[in-house]
Amino acid sequence: MLPPWMWLLPLLSASLAASQLLNHPPQFVPGTGDMSRFSLSENTPVGSPVYQLKGTDPEGGRLKYSISGPVFSVDRETGVVRLRQELDRETQDTVEVIISITDEGIYGTEPNTVSQRREIPVRDYNDNQPTFLGRPYTASVSESLPVGAELSVEPPIVVVDRDEGINAEVQIKCVEENDICDIFEVRAVKISDGNYTARVALKQPLDFESRPSYIMTISASDSALDNRLSSLATISINVIDIQDQPPVFTNAPYSATVAENTPAGVSILTVKAMDGDVGIPRDIFLSLEDEPFGHFELVPFGDPREGTAVLQTTSEPLDRENAEILQNGGVYVFSIRATELIDGAIPAEYSLTRVTIVVTDVDDHQPTFSGAYFNVSNTENLANGMPLPGLSIFVDDRDMGDNSRYQLSLRDVSNSAGVFAVSPTEAQGRTPVVVKVLNASRLDYDVPDPALRKFEFDLIASVKGVEMAKSRVEIHLLDANDNAPVFEQNTYRFTAAENLPVDALIGHVRASDADSGEFGHVRYVLKGFGADNFYVNPESGGLYLLKPLDYEKQSSYSLTVVAIDGGQRESNANLFIGVTDVNDNHPSFESREYSRTIREGAAIFEPQFFVRAHDADGPTQGNGRVKYSIVSENSIAGNVFRIEPDTGEIVIQKAARSMDTERGEYELVVSATDFGIPPLSNTTRVLVRVGISGNQRPIFRGHFQNMENLPIIGPPSYRVSIPENAVAGSNVTSVSAHDPDGLDSLLRYRIVGANDNFEIDELSGLITVSPQARIDRDSNMNSFEIIVNAVDSGTPIPETATTTVYVNVKDINDERPKFEQASYAAYVSERTAVGESVLRVRAIDKDLNSRLEYGLVGPVTATTKAGVNIANRSNYRLQEAFRVDSQTGEIFVNGSLRHDVAAIIIFTVGVRDLNAEVDPEGQVDTTEVTVYVQSFQDTNPIFKNPGWSSSRPVIDVKIKEEMPIDSALFILQAEDPVTRQPITSFELVEPKQVEYFQVAERTGEVILKKRLDYEALGESGPDFELQVRANSADRQRSTVSRVNITVENVNDNSPRFEQSSYKATIIENRPHPERVIRVRALDKDAVLNARDERLGYHKIIYSLQGEHAMLFEINNTTGEVIVASGQIIDRERTPRIQLQIKAEDSPGRPTDAKQSVVDLQIEVLDVNDNAPEFTQKKYSTVIPENAQIDSFVLQLEALDADEGLGGEVRYELLNEGEANGLFKIDPKSGLISTRRNLTGKGRSEPYDLIVRAQDNGNQLPKQPTLSTDTDVKIFIGDVSANDGVPYFVAPRVGQMANVTENAVIGAPVFQVIASDPDDENTPSGTITYRILPDTPDAEAFTIDAHSGLITTRESLDRETKNMYKILLEVSDNGQPKQSVTRILQIAVLDVDDHEPRFAREIDEGPLTMSVKEEEPAGTVVGNFTAIDEDLGENAAIDYVIIEGNNEQLFTIERNNESLAILKTQKRIDREQVESFTLTVKCLKMGEPGFKFIGDPYDRRDTSHLRITIRVLDIDDNLPQFEDPTVGIRINVPIDTVVTTLRASDADAEAPPIGLSIENVTFVPQFYKRSRSLAVGNLQNLFTLNNRTGELRTGGSFADYVDGYFLMRLMANNSAEPKRQAHSNLKVFVIRDKSLLKFVFARPPNEIQHNIRLFQEQLQKKLRPLGLELHVLDTQVFTRPDMSLDFTATSSCFQMFKNGAALSFNEMQKLMNSQQLRQELIDTYAAYGVSEVESCSTRRTHTAALFAGMLTSAGAWLVFLAALIGLAALVSLCTACCLKKKLKRHSKRSHQASLRTPTEHTPTSYSYSMPAVLYSEPIYGPL
Repeated sequence: MLPPWMWLLPLLSASLAASQLLNHPPQFVPGTGDMSRFSLSENTPVGSPVYQLKGTDPEGGRLKYSISGPVFSVDRETGVVRLRQELDRETQDTVEVIISITDEGIYGTEPNTVSQRREIPVRDYNDNQPTFLGRPYTASVSESLPVGAELSVEPPIVVVDRDEGINAEVQIKCVEENDICDIFEVRAVKISDGNYTARVALKQPLDFESRPSYIMTISASDSALDNRLSSLATISINVIDIQDQPPVFTNAPYSATVAENTPAGVSILTVKAMDGDVGIPRDIFLSLEDEPFGHFELVPFGDPREGTAVLQTTSEPLDRENAEILQNGGVYVFSIRATELIDGAIPAEYSLTRVTIVVTDVDDHQPTFSGAYFNVSNTENLANGMPLPGLSIFVDDRDMGDNSRYQLSLRDVSNSAGVFAVSPTEAQGRTPVVVKVLNASRLDYDVPDPALRKFEFDLIASVKGVEMAKSRVEIHLLDANDNAPVFEQNTYRFTAAENLPVDALIGHVRASDADSGEFGHVRYVLKGFGADNFYVNPESGGLYLLKPLDYEKQSSYSLTVVAIDGGQRESNANLFIGVTDVNDNHPSFESREYSRTIREGAAIFEPQFFVRAHDADGPTQGNGRVKYSIVSENSIAGNVFRIEPDTGEIVIQKAARSMDTERGEYELVVSATDFGIPPLSNTTRVLVRVGISGNQRPIFRGHFQNMENLPIIGPPSYRVSIPENAVAGSNVTSVSAHDPDGLDSLLRYRIVGANDNFEIDELSGLITVSPQARIDRDSNMNSFEIIVNAVDSGTPIPETATTTVYVNVKDINDERPKFEQASYAAYVSERTAVGESVLRVRAIDKDLNSRLEYGLVGPVTATTKAGVNIANRSNYRLQEAFRVDSQTGEIFVNGSLRHDVAAIIIFTVGVRDLNAEVDPEGQVDTTEVTVYVQSFQDTNPIFKNPGWSSSRPVIDVKIKEEMPIDSALFILQAEDPVTRQPITSFELVEPKQVEYFQVAERTGEVILKKRLDYEALGESGPDFELQVRANSADRQRSTVSRVNITVENVNDNSPRFEQSSYKATIIENRPHPERVIRVRALDKDAVLNARDERLGYHKIIYSLQGEHAMLFEINNTTGEVIVASGQIIDRERTPRIQLQIKAEDSPGRPTDAKQSVVDLQIEVLDVNDNAPEFTQKKYSTVIPENAQIDSFVLQLEALDADEGLGGEVRYELLNEGEANGLFKIDPKSGLISTRRNLTGKGRSEPYDLIVRAQDNGNQLPKQPTLSTDTDVKIFIGDVSANDGVPYFVAPRVGQMANVTENAVIGAPVFQVIASDPDDENTPSGTITYRILPDTPDAEAFTIDAHSGLITTRESLDRETKNMYKILLEVSDNGQPKQSVTRILQIAVLDVDDHEPRFAREIDEGPLTMSVKEEEPAGTVVGNFTAIDEDLGENAAIDYVIIEGNNEQLFTIERNNESLAILKTQKRIDREQVESFTLTVKCLKMGEPGFKFIGDPYDRRDTSHLRITIRVLDIDDNLPQFEDPTVGIRINVPIDTVVTTLRASDADAEAPPIGLSIENVTFVPQFYKRSRSLAVGNLQNLFTLNNRTGELRTGGSFADYVDGYFLMRLMANNSAEPKRQAHSNLKVFVIRDKSLLKFVFARPPNEIQHNIRLFQEQLQKKLRPLGLELHVLDTQVFTRPDMSLDFTATSSCFQMFKNGAALSFNEMQKLMNSQQLRQELIDTYAAYGVSEVESCSTRRTHTAALFAGMLTSAGAWLVFLAALIGLAALVSLCTACCLKKKLKRHSKRSHQASLRTPTEHTPTSYSYSMPAVLYSEPIYGPL
């Protein structure tokens, strides 16, 4: 038996087991997992996750969730709650559900379930538009309702919005249609939440008669921020009429035409009136007003409310002769009253209208002319169609209308057939007759028969072919200037040489004029540019040269010669003057002196050396061509240079040496000669310096190398490329420069920039890589710019040139590739199929041209799951387990994987650069890859999530965007295959840190940690990839899986328009498809994949809403609004259109769609498409014929529905018919009024007018003018009896009459013309004229009572009385008598009976004036005036200079007061003329003054006035030297007079002139002197008397032979600076053997006066040849036997060429040349030159005698001794005699010089012995 305690053991065990197996219930997570604070919007899409239930289980077991009801569903595993059906807050604002959570029973226990009840609020979404209740709405309002009062609308307006909050706040406003919102306003009044009413108030006064009803559209819109909604309703408003309008006549005013014999009872017209208040009309009573004669009565008929009656005649007949009717122009006017009746009584409200009755008349008058005879005189120059001046004829027919019509014609009497015509040919009433010229060629005064100058004809007035009246007209012709001068040629061509002398005749022009007398007198004037160079004789037409011509300045002149006759008619002819060229221009060098510096030993000029000269002569004189030559060169070697004759290039022929010249400088004289006839030449100096001219900057050559064929930028830059691995010392390039003025080898080169990487050899310019260079382009720049300087060795400052060397660093593949990671790890299931990717390795290479290749490197190692290495002897092929793509580095499974054999496989991947250039073997890198092979056995955890498998360890999850933060998106579910328990240990493997997701370690929940906005994932994409690990409970086993999370888009964004509202304009009538506007809305929903594209949350479709939406179409995809097909937009119906545009997304998915609405307001622009419309179809009225001008006739009105210019209406009379000129219409108001008097136009038939109303559409761009025409009938009432008041035709009001003061008594003064509307055959139409005696002036004149002609009764004197005023009266003889008066002023006209004159005495001296010289043209000299006792134009005075103005220096201008202003026309030089005496004549204005030119002064003629003009001197002239050239013998004594210098000042008042010597230099000639000359003060050799100008010798000239002194002289007579004159005087020191002389066969006293003229003429001929000639003295001719010939004269002279003196031989050669002899032969003949010979005289007779003696054989010895003795004796005697004679002669000469020192001039002669007897020092051969 067992002990008792043994029985208790099972019970104790059971209780312990029960306590261990107790299952605790789960709990909801408060707040975030139990839906306690959960609500959702009613527009939440069905199927979207809205919440996640969360709970906890104390045992950590798996929980399952549930929710009751049809609204929601829950994922039992994750607790994610989704919406199952649509929500509508307005139907159900809360949803009641029961949520439950259930755990798992453990060890057989029951699961626990916990439930909770929840009420979930449904949030409002604006899905209900405001709704109008009780529609339609109406309102009746009195037109008297005051502004601001509210209307009573039935039923009351109630608007309900079922939404809540801001979505239910309603705004009510008026919809802009036409002008309805300007008349009424609406406002919303809140009743309660979502309930509103509207109040309508009046904004403008109402008028029932204008508009009896309105339709008002109102809109109600909520205030939602999203998806704003609105609705429309209309209110019909009826206006109630009140009594506020008087009666209205229809078709008023009334008018009719009635014959004066109309019997009683005849209906004239129907009158109709009605109450203006059409809503509540009253009865109307009609009655006549202002009809005292009882001619008419009203007979009512019809409905009394309409007030209709017939106007008919009574037994009292109409009489047109009734005074009142006649006075009104035959019109009878009265009124009709329309009165409103209230209960049969007549209250005060009434209206009046006017009735006009026109009484017709009969025909009883004939046409008459205003005179029986007319005589006028006219000039012959009338043109065809011109009316005859001075002929004033009227025809008058007193009848009216057709009764006053007549025809006019012209009947020839004498010489008038076909010459004249009458206009008009048909007329009516009173008409002016115009006689026009028909054939003007017959009107010619210049005919041989004087009878042909007279024309005579009759004017005939006839009615229906019967002559009724005639008048005789006589025309006399007067002569006129009707012929212009005619030139013999249209074009004149002349030629003139440019050296033609002034005043030479060039040619003649001639013109003739067919007119006679003064009109036929022709004078000539020259016009045109350059006309001032010529002069045409005004009478003869001779053309003369006025100024010298210059072919080079102007080669031709195109002028106009004008012929003017006596009547100032002009004709023109072309005048062409061609200037012929003469070779008168020397070639001109571009520079006076040329210089160039060259190196020592230079053989060429660098650059080329040119001298250039230009010749201005034309084609006939060489055309500017020049020929160059070198005249002289100062080199020792000679011919060092030559010049190209055509180009002027100077070329070095021999090496240039500085020692080849005295100063190291070559001096060349270069000549340029033209090709003219004769040829002219000029010279210039060329200096070529041998040496250095100055230090010049070096010049880089640029681009020494161009290895890369790079584009050349150009010197001075270099471009080169080097490799990046260039070693130190590598050559880069060489730079080279050139020193223009030094040796290139002395240049030094330096680097300015980039000297850390490069260095340069300063001598050679070689650039190399420096040892410190860092030019690796992978770590430094890829290009460099090196600045290099080249410095020369010049002094004093070395010059520097700069260049840039651009170095491009070429990439070299020298960098090794490198993996991004040192090692890689991957997890792969052993079930992974072959070919699946495991991971990708990637390497980076910095080189530009790298090409990487990946591959497995080295052995592959592996370990088992226990960490044991697998030996190589294993059968598992590790090397083939994986492979690497050689291009991309992606690693793929290449064989079967076995976790049991190799759990971890490690291998190395290498990369190699195949394009390596440097160390190809070393450009590799490796990385280690570790692959964890996961077991597929059930021992590792297995994920239970759908789609996961061990062969594909991937979990794909899709979640919606905008899931709640901290909510569980999904739950990782895994199971331990060993224990069959769920895995409760999860961890995130990759990435470790993620911002969006977190994995709950125990539950495996993937929790959202950050907002998931699909639109914000655009860059990274909607896909996330995680790697998670599930661990077993002992953490010994685990499985890694990849989780792919795809975020799906939700339509959570409504379309948004770019603008809150849109406005557009459109021109009306534009057809389909006229574009209006394009709107655009955007939807922020993103499109990241094909699902988004398929759902179309981002796609927007557009649609139109609104009352006028049918007028337009919208493209549902682009949003472009156009005019709908078949629709017309009419501004007059819809000036402003209000539409709504809806943008909706998700097309085809209305449950998911979101929308937005925007307002579009379209302003319709007006087009001129409506023509004006008259308010009546036809108009008629009546007006009496005696109505005043501008009287009212009729008011027209037309309306145009357009706006702006297209709606502005203008009126015009389109066709006046027979009423032409009677009426006018105001173009703006349409008011028709009378234009002129209507008297005589009355008749029974109406005048038909067509009036056009047109708008101003043509003032708008590209728009037409539209118009409408209407007919207007106007009856003009005829008037009879004496109610026609006479009226004045002439004088008009304010018109004056004129009479001359010399008029005889009885002379006609003025023709008074009056008319009377009445019949002139009756007393009422007979007119009488008289002058009323009411004014004292009436006695001076009389008037013919019947004709109205006013004549003088007494003589008139303008000086006594110049104005008369008389009162005229014209009256008829009717009863009662009618008369009118008018004041006529008669002005006494001045007679031109005084001649202008000067107020001077007969013997009065001239009027004195003065003017300074050199004043510009137009300077006023003075003014004067003449007097004329006449007035006005008769007193106008003109002036003309008739004497003393031959050079046209002065002119006279007159002003309006006839003041004469004397002005200059040119500058005046006082040195030419010191005073002028002019004779001026005054004459009548318009009188030709040229006929008086040349008349002498007549002191008795007071129209003459003498004026003396004194020219005042100014200091405008410098002293002028006479420019002599003198010569002196070398042995001239001291104090001998050389010459007398003369200087003159042209100024008349110039002070005395002082002379002085400023400088003296000596210029040697011909040869080089053997000894130097004295260089002291050479002025001491001369003395000058500064007052007399006498120049004397002051020293010896023996050392200065064969040269000349250049003496600079100054003349001064002013204290002002720079007012001195200078001159150069050449004083030649001569010896006769160096000179030539002219021998004149005339005595000295004749030659000495002409020697200067002789020299000037020679100079003129020698100057073109570059030669000058100076005559030095004039003496008695010395024969060869030394005797004097007083009948002959000799003058020694010297010649120069280009400023250099010529030697004796050169002069003799020139003077004996055939060319020069031929050139000078005429001058020689004129002055008697017989010989040109040497200036020294030789004793030819002595030599001959001596020669004869030698011919006698043996005799010479006999005579020799005698000859010697005799010669000695003769010589002694001769010397003594000559000495005495010389002393006497010298004494007489000295005394004569003291008496008349000024007589000694270079041209004076003496009887002294020839200078050849003087001894002369000989310096050497010439």
